Amino acid sequence: MTNLDSILKSRDITLPTKVRIVKAMVFPVVMYGSESWTIKKADRRRIDAFELWCWRRLLRVPWTARRSNRSILKDISPECSVEGQILKLRLQYFGYLMRREDSLEKNLK
Repeated sequence: MTNLDSILKSRDITLPTKVRIVKAMVFPVVMYGSESWTIKKADRRRIDAFELWCWRRLLRVPWTARRSNRSILKDISPECSVEGQILKLRLQYFGYLMRREDSLEKNLK
């Protein structure tokens, strides 16, 4: 994320474009291999905290500012959170495993 600072801090680029850049370049790296993760409650909190940290940096909200997470999400208005995208990827991977012909589960039946 620090390598993108010059782009994200630029005043010439609009907020929706910056949001698309973060979604295209930062979040896929974070979610790599998430199909097979076992996500606990603490992991969910850390994922949500990272996502909100990214959005706060994008909006240039200092860490001392007392803004709620809802107000940050309202400004960004993402259609799906990182946690929601991870759930979607896990469901897609599960479907892939169930449709496979050479899966161990199908051989046992």
